[in-house]
Amino acid sequence: MTHTIELPIRNVSCEACEKVIGRLLQKFPNAKVDSISQDARTLTLTCEERDSDAITEKLRDYNYLDKEKDTNHHFIYIAARILSNAPGFGAEHSLLVHTLGLAGILFATMGAAYLLWLNQNTLFLNTWEVLILVPFGIAVNAGALLHVRHLRSHFNCTNGMMAGMTIGMISGFMSGAILGATNGMFIGSVTGMAVGMSASAYAVRKSGIMGILEGLMAGLMAGAMGAMLSVMMLTDNLVAFLYILFGVCTLILGGMSYFVFKEVGPIQDEEKKVGFFPLAVGSVLLLLLFIALILWGPKSAFVWG
Repeated sequence: MTHTIELPIRNVSCEACEKVIGRLLQKFPNAKVDSISQDARTLTLTCEERDSDAITEKLRDYNYLDKEKDTNHHFIYIAARILSNAPGFGAEHSLLVHTLGLAGILFATMGAAYLLWLNQNTLFLNTWEVLILVPFGIAVNAGALLHVRHLRSHFNCTNGMMAGMTIGMISGFMSGAILGATNGMFIGSVTGMAVGMSASAYAVRKSGIMGILEGLMAGLMAGAMGAMLSVMMLTDNLVAFLYILFGVCTLILGGMSYFVFKEVGPIQDEEKKVGFFPLAVGSVLLLLLFIALILWGPKSAFVWG
């Protein structure tokens, strides 16, 4: 027997979201959307009575079903439970531990490279204040990217666009700023754009074309902008600016992870995981590539060091 139900909804911000809901209902016989309120807060649909719970659960999985606000899910509450490895936050705690461990491995790799063969490199000695930001930047971006990658299958259009834009912009900006300072506008822009666009596409490639395009555009713009700012500030407290920039970018990545947690929820046990070993190997190779490009890559006439 069919009946009509009304459900509180959220994140139905465009026609594409309405089409996604329509496709979800196609999996249930005789289910269809009757209307969506003008303020996009209420969904009225017709379905078989026996399918009501399954449809509600499906909308919840895709983060379209509105939920009562949990006053305990503010930032300090979530951060404290992740740090303490509280029940229900184990996956996020492991991700944080992996990110910190990755940072330690990258700094140790740079230290070993210095002791073995870079301690005689004049350019390295002249640019170490900038180079020390590279392992930090790789670690924080890797942690944010993996958090998004774990949950991207649950993203709607809005979630995908926000995550893609943030990953593309921050990774592109940080990469472009470093290479712009050490190698100049051309290498900085090209590298920043490549890193930002690649990272965003990898992070949200299964969450819809809108998120992918948003990330590609963000990486494109931020990569060039980061390099340009570094070149413009070569004689104006560049090192201090880069440290401030990396600090602000880290806060933004943390804010994005908080947004993803609030919108989609914690990482579930069945979510596909990326092992720590391949993550560490890939990050070390990326670090070595950055160091090689900074020390021996093409340079413009005016660069740091």
